Amino acid sequence: MKHEDLKKVIESCHLNFLIGSGASKNFLETLKGVEDALDNLDKKNGLSDAQTDKKILRLIEVSIKNFYFKKCIEKNIELLNISDDSNETLNNYVNLLSALNTILAKRSSNLVSKQVNLFTTNMDVFLDIALEKLNYAYNDGFSGRMNTKFGTENFHNIINKVSSYYEYQSATPLFNLFKLHGSLNWKYNKKKDEIQYDSQFESTKKLSKLQFEDAELVNCFEGDGKFLNFSDIYKEAKSKDLSKIQDKIDEFLKEYDNLIMVNPNKEKFEETTLKLSYYELLRMYSNNLEKENSVLFVTGFSFADEHIRTITLRTAKSNPTLLIIIFAYDESAEKEIRNNLGDSQFSNIIFLPRDKENYSLSEVNKSVFSKVVKEFFAPPSKEEKSIATQKELQDGK
Repeated sequence: MKHEDLKKVIESCHLNFLIGSGASKNFLETLKGVEDALDNLDKKNGLSDAQTDKKILRLIEVSIKNFYFKKCIEKNIELLNISDDSNETLNNYVNLLSALNTILAKRSSNLVSKQVNLFTTNMDVFLDIALEKLNYAYNDGFSGRMNTKFGTENFHNIINKVSSYYEYQSATPLFNLFKLHGSLNWKYNKKKDEIQYDSQFESTKKLSKLQFEDAELVNCFEGDGKFLNFSDIYKEAKSKDLSKIQDKIDEFLKEYDNLIMVNPNKEKFEETTLKLSYYELLRMYSNNLEKENSVLFVTGFSFADEHIRTITLRTAKSNPTLLIIIFAYDESAEKEIRNNLGDSQFSNIIFLPRDKENYSLSEVNKSVFSKVVKEFFAPPSKEEKSIATQKELQDGK
């Protein structure tokens, strides 16, 4: 796809983004082996009939989840206290959102709304903090102030500005933030059966205080994050003295369950969908892709998630006006995505070629969206001036 064609798409289509963990990997790690680990734990794959001691299995569960927490979750606490521009990953999000806001404000088409839908499977709060830092209008599904609660019906809201004198209304650029797998700033109120806003990451901070010594837990992963042989892990866990850490294990697992997020295992929805709004969020993802003249930009996402992959392929097939543009980080990532998407061939799914740089979030913005913004404000070329002059002469005649 040529840049001019891409620019026309950005100016005239309903804008949607699907953002995965790869977009935050400069700050947080992406651990594919955790999904295999939790799947094997759920199904007890590779264990003998004698390897069924519940206390030992709970130790392994804590070892896996603590590893995941330390690598992918805990550092979010640092984001609460950022007051400068020192965090490179946050700056990447800020720069992208800034470019998108300008595009929404400047694009001339009245046939599409001045909104962009940000769908993300990330539990981190980079997008939340970036939107707050920029002071942009955004909708994250929460309403209220004293009792802030989540409801997917809130995503249907729009924001208009009204002129003081003539009551002229104009749409304000709006970002809709869909956390498809939950978020660290969500908490569940069991008494009221509702999701509430947690600006201070209460559960995350409590888990951070529950420190384990390396010798107390079991090593479940190789250096590259691959899950080790489950039977060998069980044997190592069996050699541990559980009497000293049993209470801490129970406390950790109890507090971990308070995190309102989808765990990275393939049976994720069976345990969480009944009490949260995940399926409704997926339905809204599907509905937005089914709109005529829509584009979905994909960055940092491998399509390993079965639910999202199925919805995306179904809508790509049913909506010929939908265009899906994938920014694969490198050749290896592109191969993985193509493998996950399967053998189906869709002319409306495009892998944007990489130039000299890999497609990090920074490069995605630099090579596409910020480039479009600069062209909005660039003076007209000689050719454009000539065409404009000829048009004026023709109109004069």
